[in-house]
Amino acid sequence: MLDAYRSSSGFSWAMLSSAPMIAPRQRTGVYLTGSGSPAENAISAEDFAVAVVDELEKPSRMGQRFTVANANQ
Repeated sequence: MLDAYRSSSGFSWAMLSSAPMIAPRQRTGVYLTGSGSPAENAISAEDFAVAVVDELEKPSRMGQRFTVANANQ
């Protein structure tokens, strides 16, 4: 799928991937971003939602796949 996006033209895209584990936890409002492999092992569902909204409100990863995770989970 990622290769199809990368080779496409005519539209803007970003692909957000969570850490391997995503689960309900306390929202911290702080998350790590990375590209390629996961930034860390886990992210709370609440912080993942914040990351989605942050990217929608202020796109900074157009044309990229990126990952998000909580630090030290």
